[in-house]
Amino acid sequence: MGSAPQAEFNLDPWLLSPGWVKDYLAAVGDRLPIYGEAGLAPPLALAARTLGQLLDKLSLPPGSIHSLQELVTRGPVRLGQQVLGTACQERIRQRGSLEFRTVAYQLHDGGGHGLLNGKGTVLIVHSQGPLADSAAGQENTPAKTEASGNLPEVSRTITQAQLNAYSQAVGDHNPLHWDAGFAAGTPFGGIIAHGMLTLGFIAEMLAGAFGRAWLEGGELKVRFKGAARPGDRLITWGRVTSTIQEETVPQGRHVRCQVALRHAETGEELISGSASVVLPSVMFHGRE
Repeated sequence: MGSAPQAEFNLDPWLLSPGWVKDYLAAVGDRLPIYGEAGLAPPLALAARTLGQLLDKLSLPPGSIHSLQELVTRGPVRLGQQVLGTACQERIRQRGSLEFRTVAYQLHDGGGHGLLNGKGTVLIVHSQGPLADSAAGQENTPAKTEASGNLPEVSRTITQAQLNAYSQAVGDHNPLHWDAGFAAGTPFGGIIAHGMLTLGFIAEMLAGAFGRAWLEGGELKVRFKGAARPGDRLITWGRVTSTIQEETVPQGRHVRCQVALRHAETGEELISGSASVVLPSVMFHGRE
């Protein structure tokens, strides 16, 4: 059963300043030169800051966790733009002690040009049972992806300082990510990393593989299957699964990929999903 969807509401406008983008990239550890060279922001940064707003506007309880995330980049996200948007909470779903809240949003610049469409699902656990009782635990099945990928790997080790910097950058102050006492009383039993922070490693992999084409028109859909903790080393995985000639883009191809994020030592798959991007055939040369 679920409740009726809420009315559409406006998001607070904000300026996509170079300083803020620098802080975001530093927090996720992304040092790719493409952002400065192209004067563009990573689309996931906008989705992350939007989620920070939604946590406050929807009065989600501390300890809520990210379950699903989708985004579609509608055009180049240029530095210095004003970002505005609307959001709408979809029907709330209940499954036992689990509550799923999905919010769809659309972001645009001051001139009304679309920047990003996104949809995120947050999971609220109304019990203090073991993690295995949560949806995240139920989804944490053995990885089904192949051992090797053909997209460049990104590896990061999670630190508490990184979690603190990320919380500050995107406005996500969930105590699950910084308060050891609070986190100990949750099904996770301790502090965990933000799902969107770890998803940033996959976004970096895609930006490194496809460059400006990813920043201007990439699509991503993922499920968060497990949690990363301070001290964990994580490695991205990505493989091109298909290419289709795109008639609307001269000499372009629609490239689809399978993506994942794994724990480097245990092999546990923490994020899995798919991505797609349209890019000139010349960029794809050598990946077939």
